[in-house]
This record gives sequence, C-alpha cells and structure tokens, in this order.
Amino acid sequence: MAFQFMEVVPPMITPILTFLSTRFVTVFVTTIVVVVAVPSLIIAIHGNTITISSGPVASAVRNHGDDERSRLIVKVKTAGDAVIVKVNNEEANCDAQLAALVSQSKLSAAATQAAIDKGKGEVHAASAPFVKEIEDDEAEIENLKVVTVQTEQTILVRINQVQVIALGENGTEGAIVTVCQIVIVEIQQIIVTVVQPPVSNEGDDLKFVRKLFDNLTA
Repeated sequence: MAFQFMEVVPPMITPILTFLSTRFVTVFVTTIVVVVAVPSLIIAIHGNTITISSGPVASAVRNHGDDERSRLIVKVKTAGDAVIVKVNNEEANCDAQLAALVSQSKLSAAATQAAIDKGKGEVHAASAPFVKEIEDDEAEIENLKVVTVQTEQTILVRINQVQVIALGENGTEGAIVTVCQIVIVEIQQIIVTVVQPPVSNEGDDLKFVRKLFDNLTA
C-alpha cells in the first residue's frame, strides 16, 4: 500500500514526520509459539533384548533448526540492509542537491555553508528514524532463539512498510524526497531569494542565517 502525502509548504517538516511516525504503530503482530524439542529415543530390539538409548535424531533436528534459523535471519538482514542502502542513497542525493545551491548564494561563503549544513541536518533527521527502525527489526530477529517462517515474514512486511513510507512506491514520493524538497525551498529562501538586512561583516551574515532558519523551521 502506498501512502499519499499532502502538498505542503515550509515550514512543515515536523508535522510531516509526526504524521509518518504514527505509521510505525501499525504493524502486524504475531504470536510466536516456541516448541520445546524432546530428545528422540531409539528403540533397538535384538531377540529378547530391548535397548533404549538417546539417538542422533534429536541432534540432527536441532542442527536443521539452527541452519533454518540462520537462513531466515540472513534473509531478513539482506532485505533490511538493501533498504538502508536505498535510504542512505536518497539522503546523499538530497545532500548533493543542497550543495549545488552554493553557486546561487548571495551570502558569504561561511554563511552559505552554515545554511547548507543546517539543511543537511534536517534531511538526516528525517532519514535516521527509518534506518533505526530497520536496524531494530534486524536485531529483533537475531535475538530470537526460535525463528519461524512466520516470524521472518512478519519482519519482512515491517521492513517493506518502512521502505514504502521512506522512499515511496508506484510513483508516489516518499518521506525523504518530500522533506528534501521542503528543505531545499527553505535554504533557497535563506541564501538566494530573501532580501538581506544590511550586514557589516561575515559574523553578521552567520547570525542572519541562523535567525532566519530558526524562523522558517519554528
């Protein structure tokens, strides 16, 4: 299911992230039934003698269970890591767009860089929760003593939810792109389109950037 985002104008980053964060409350909950394995016994009948002993079957079952657990954990981690890479790439792409605004700036180099860094910080703050959510999902399955296919599928669904919200789906923009667009507009207002008050030095430029940015994101 793709989530639709409202068209917004600055400053709307905090409300957007608050709205998106509520989506993580809606997850699929499953009951994990842990079955305690009882060692199998081998009954050997030789004439009138009946011998009962622990057999290798229990060990083989446990080994198979361990292998299956490892396989499912790797599958979840592979899927999760792939989404993390996409989220990081989306953030890096936005950082590059922000950096490109330097050439349009009407402020001093220091003030411009301060504004760009502020913008990158906003984008990172929007991206970081998605990465943490996936890392938490990966840690959750790794810490389970018993991992079933049902558990694996539940966590994969949650990872997919994070991907859809963060990156979008079927032509719908995700949260990171949405926030990036808002931040770019904010930075343009700060370093390109706003009418600057008279400044006497670079220090005044920096104070002006901080004050204006705070007003836009308040």
